[in-house]
Amino acid sequence: MAAAGGFLNRNIGLFWFFVLSSALPVQAAESGLRPLLVIAEPVFEGGEFRPGAAFSHEFILFNQGGAPLEIGEVRTGCSCAVAAYDRTIAPGGQGRVRLTVEVYRQWAGRELRRTVWLTTNDPGAAQVTLVVRGRVAESAADGP
Repeated sequence: MAAAGGFLNRNIGLFWFFVLSSALPVQAAESGLRPLLVIAEPVFEGGEFRPGAAFSHEFILFNQGGAPLEIGEVRTGCSCAVAAYDRTIAPGGQGRVRLTVEVYRQWAGRELRRTVWLTTNDPGAAQVTLVVRGRVAESAADGP
C-alpha cells in the first residue's frame, strides 16, 4: 500500500509541476515582460505638398512594455516612398519610422495618401499601419 501511495504522490507532484510551469508565460506577460507599442500619431495630416519635391515625416513609436520591441518587416505601398526605421526599441524607450516620399509632378491638384505597413513582436500590435495624408499643390510655386 505504501508503494501505491508513493506512486500517487509522485504523480500529483508532477501534475502540479506541469500546471504551475504552464502558467509562468502568462504571469510573465501580465507582469509587463513583453513589448507594448504606443504610437503618438499613426496618421499624419501633412497639409499641402509641393509637386516635384520630396518630403519626410517621422512617426514616433514608444515601447511601454518590459521587453524589447522588435520591428520586423516594413513595407511601403509605392516605389515613390522609402521607410527608414529603428529595428529595436528598448523597454521604456522610443524609436522612429521615417517615411520619405517623392511627390511626382503629375499628382498636382490631387489628394495624397502614402502608407507604411510594419510588423512587430508586440502581440497586441503584430501588424501596424502608418499613414501620411495631404494634398499636392497645383504647381510647385503653390506648395510650402
